[in-house]
Amino acid sequence: MNLAAMASTPQNTASTHKSSIFRATHHFHIVGYRVPRINGRIRSGDFLAGGHTWALLCDFGEKGDDHLSSITLELVAAGNSKGDVVVAMASLRMDDPRGRWPAAVWRSDGHNVFSKTGKSWKLTLPDLFRGHEARYVEDDCLTILCTVDVLDEKPVAKTESTKRFVVAVPSSPTVSQDLEKLMLPDASSSVPPDVTFLVEQTEIKAHKLVLAMRSSVFAAEFRWHGSASTAGARAIRIDDMSASTFRAMLRFIYTDEMPIKPSKNVARRPSKARRCEAMARDLLVAADRYDLERLRLMCEKILSENLNASTVMSTLLLVRGRKSCRQLEQSCIEHIATHPDVLAAVMATQEYEELKETCSPLILEIVERVAMAMHGLDRNSSLLSEKSSSTFNASEEVHGWHDFKIPNFNAVQRSHGVGQKIHSSPFKVGGYDWVLDVYPSGRSDDAGKYISVFLSLVSDLPKGFPGVRASRCFKIQDPSGTWPLTVKSSSVTLFGGNTARTWGYPKCVGIENAKSKYMASDGSLTIRCEVDVTKEPYTRASTIGARFMVTVPPSEISTQLEQLLASENGSDVAFLVEESEIRAHKLVIAARAPALHEAVVATNNNNSKEDDHAAAMVRVDDMKAAVFKAVLHFIYTDELLPGDGTRLLTGDMLTAACRFGLTRMKAMCENLLCESLSKDNLLATAKLARRHHCKELEDYCIEFVSAPDVAKDLLKTFIGLED
Repeated sequence: MNLAAMASTPQNTASTHKSSIFRATHHFHIVGYRVPRINGRIRSGDFLAGGHTWALLCDFGEKGDDHLSSITLELVAAGNSKGDVVVAMASLRMDDPRGRWPAAVWRSDGHNVFSKTGKSWKLTLPDLFRGHEARYVEDDCLTILCTVDVLDEKPVAKTESTKRFVVAVPSSPTVSQDLEKLMLPDASSSVPPDVTFLVEQTEIKAHKLVLAMRSSVFAAEFRWHGSASTAGARAIRIDDMSASTFRAMLRFIYTDEMPIKPSKNVARRPSKARRCEAMARDLLVAADRYDLERLRLMCEKILSENLNASTVMSTLLLVRGRKSCRQLEQSCIEHIATHPDVLAAVMATQEYEELKETCSPLILEIVERVAMAMHGLDRNSSLLSEKSSSTFNASEEVHGWHDFKIPNFNAVQRSHGVGQKIHSSPFKVGGYDWVLDVYPSGRSDDAGKYISVFLSLVSDLPKGFPGVRASRCFKIQDPSGTWPLTVKSSSVTLFGGNTARTWGYPKCVGIENAKSKYMASDGSLTIRCEVDVTKEPYTRASTIGARFMVTVPPSEISTQLEQLLASENGSDVAFLVEESEIRAHKLVIAARAPALHEAVVATNNNNSKEDDHAAAMVRVDDMKAAVFKAVLHFIYTDELLPGDGTRLLTGDMLTAACRFGLTRMKAMCENLLCESLSKDNLLATAKLARRHHCKELEDYCIEFVSAPDVAKDLLKTFIGLED
């Protein structure tokens, strides 16, 4: 990298990228399904998904016959999204109104990219529907349920400078991957299981520490069975559960991942879909029994997405009385109440007939709740659970801000003449993308002694859109607090439309004033831009499906391991570092840091200790206690220890990561050293990189020293000259 590139590019300003999935469902009722059509195409009403407007186009046979030949998902209008593309996945579902045949389902294997030149996506008709349309048509009406999942990507302003990643960091999570290895047969030699379960006359071995950490029920059960921890202890008997279900639950406990994968094409593989649903039922009961909330929600999600007339009663019976499954129970009731014909189909099932004979009170309860759900809606209603709504949003003001940090401002200002600008990364406020334009030497000759700052709207606006009403405020603050805040603000201005997209101040702050009063100790200058966007009133109508969405929380293994480390519960190894005793767990060390585990094993062998209950004392020389604690925090969480103190220990942490073979930690420390590199620590960092064979870090140090200002100061240091 040459000097010009270093000077002209703001190295430490960027935005954090976040993405979310927005799901919407749309029921399209085709009444008069077999009526001949002249043009062979019909169109659904518009519906919203992820802030974008969509429609379904249904094409019939070329001769206008009554056979549905294709369904196309059309992006009618894109909302305010960054760029010109919209990414979405879709699925189709047709149900037999009488409940005699399985639902015809198709789900896309991947996503589709909609753009200005490609706004249509031809979906695949479910295999079960082709050639069997009569199963899904009643009273000459076909109902198509289309589900659209939209990927919404949002860059969000960051308040701190962005890290520059020079070294590629191995992807996370690796904690669950390492714990999964403990379940392999060849792992038992280093970390043997210490508990045995007897399930259906099958012995299944596991590790108490992992089970107790993940499930409060298992933790209580181990306390009840006593303190024996060897594999030879009496097996714990598990009743009312199959061995396959127990093994699947153990896999989740070790990995935090669903042990079964839903079938993407139910029509082509109906037997696999039934097995998946059956396993989800068994696992839901197991998850409820052992208080595994994430697994329970995963199972609820599978069952809720596959409700139909033939399965809804068995699902309702499964979750009835389970307080943790109230949402799924209500969803079953609402599904039965979607249409009188669905209720009739459910009442015709064998499960319902058996229930009438064995549990009349429950039948009365179901009928009463269904009647309440259907209250006020007559039999001719096409889909009683569908709710149409209209929302009026009054004028509102959205506030946001972005800090633009310019490192080494002196060099940047000297390398940029009058009229030459640098710009921040885009940031989003009020649904629109903005950029900060800064002219270090002024925008024009008459502003040559000033820094010019402007705010620009970069979002594409719809044709005919009048513009975006927004106010702006630029703030430059003295980091030391000695000098007063410099503020330049304006009233509401119209950006875009028939007016300019860029507004600002040619004479925001004097150059010499900024250098003498507002630069930080590291030579950087930070400009904050505050934006208030005024949104105009609007009304939006949408169609909302009644079936609830199950939200599965993110993995929590790292958090649970962090709590385990802090509590020291079940710790069985102690490290002596700088005369400080630091406790940990052999199992976690063995799974996550084999090199460190070898030291534990060596200490045990040298001391000839046979008592497993006595904690091993492992001496760790040539390392600070704070550094070793940071290493343990990474081993347990897969992340560096937070806090400013971590930066001061980064070099020692890099040495420790190399010593214990922690590749991901080593890469993260290298990037932290790159971010903190300065003239004062350059030589020490370069020597550290050479010592530990960190080529990328060493190359970055060489690149850094090529800047004239840095080279000049280093030369003065070498020959002992005074400034």
